[in-house]
Amino acid sequence: MNSRYLDFKKQETELYDEIWELSEELDRLYKEGKDTTDTIQRFEEVLEEFFLFRQQGFDDEEHFLFWK
Repeated sequence: MNSRYLDFKKQETELYDEIWELSEELDRLYKEGKDTTDTIQRFEEVLEEFFLFRQQGFDDEEHFLFWK
């Protein structure tokens, strides 16, 4: 299988996981009545990174359809 595709999917999965973890942390902090400011800032940074990643990877991903 194409190593670029595997690297792309690995990074994508890592970003999805980080988004999920931050979402869970935000939910927990909110329910506990704690300050969520730092977590929201990290969440925003990760989402921005994810959107940039998807924009940059979109053209390449079309070439990877063969491998899916």
